[in-house]
Amino acid sequence: MDTQTIVLLLPLIILELVLKIICLRDWLHRERFKGVPKSAWLLIFLFINLFGPVLYLLYGRKTDGDY
Repeated sequence: MDTQTIVLLLPLIILELVLKIICLRDWLHRERFKGVPKSAWLLIFLFINLFGPVLYLLYGRKTDGDY
């Protein structure tokens, strides 16, 4: 890879890492999740790049009482 490609990808890599850290911290402290079991959400936001953390933050954090 040349340096220009690395410079262009660096913001996406940083965004991905920040989102995964936010998701992991929330996942560790949360007891209830919507739709999918706790262990499945961990796999989703760790292994599905960029869309996994966004999906978790938008949908997975909701519990039955949340709207």
